[in-house]
Amino acid sequence: MEGQFQEVAFIIARAKNLVAFTGAGVSEESGIPTFRDPGGLWDRFDPDQLGTGGDTLSMLSGLSSVGRDFLQEMLTTFEEAKPNPGHLALAELERLGILRYVITQNVDNLHWEAGNTRIIEVHGNLYRFRCLVCGRTFKLAKDELLAIMRRIVEMEELDFASLSRLIPKCQCGGQTRPDVVNFGEPVQDFPQAEHEARSCDVMLALGTSGVVTPAAFLPGYAKRGGATVIEINATGSYFPQIADSEIMEKTGEALPRILGAVRGILDH
Repeated sequence: MEGQFQEVAFIIARAKNLVAFTGAGVSEESGIPTFRDPGGLWDRFDPDQLGTGGDTLSMLSGLSSVGRDFLQEMLTTFEEAKPNPGHLALAELERLGILRYVITQNVDNLHWEAGNTRIIEVHGNLYRFRCLVCGRTFKLAKDELLAIMRRIVEMEELDFASLSRLIPKCQCGGQTRPDVVNFGEPVQDFPQAEHEARSCDVMLALGTSGVVTPAAFLPGYAKRGGATVIEINATGSYFPQIADSEIMEKTGEALPRILGAVRGILDH
């Protein structure tokens, strides 16, 4: 295993354009449950009962007791979630000038909190809101968003008018919604994500099951563009046909070890 870590470290240290593609497995190590793994959110909550359309206020005002339980779990989870060593290793690779972009399916803001600054969020960001009138986006601080979620959970009746007063308004006065991709909605910034995947020379596929399209196509785009694809995933290999190296470990354990080896290579 150490030989494989050293080999991967040499590939990363020599990379001219490294891109990381991250999925729910990366954030699971920060306490955020995955959606599709056994015991994940869709094992315990039926998305059809939650409502997943773009009209966020209507969805919230119609929340069932199941939806309230889901929102309460999300509130508790995000209150406690912090970047883990895998997030921090990716931020350090960017600071070293090696990592060009993080492309993530996660909406939890943890890559930003860890220190990465070049992030493509194809499924949006829970802390970001988008105006339904002018299209402007803005982010809330973590404590601001959690306060809104807490008030929604505590409301005895979820009516449209009360909810509209809780959700922040745009500076133009328009109603906003969380800027996350719900079922049936197009992903965000995918042309940029595809461009970065096709033009990278090394891609790290990290903690992703390769199920959710079109994001799942990105490692394949990288491979067809001539990139070396390195997969790190604790639950198995999901890109066996294209991965040049497969490490079956948690990213929070593997990435810091690889980073240490990369530093050693750069120091010599």
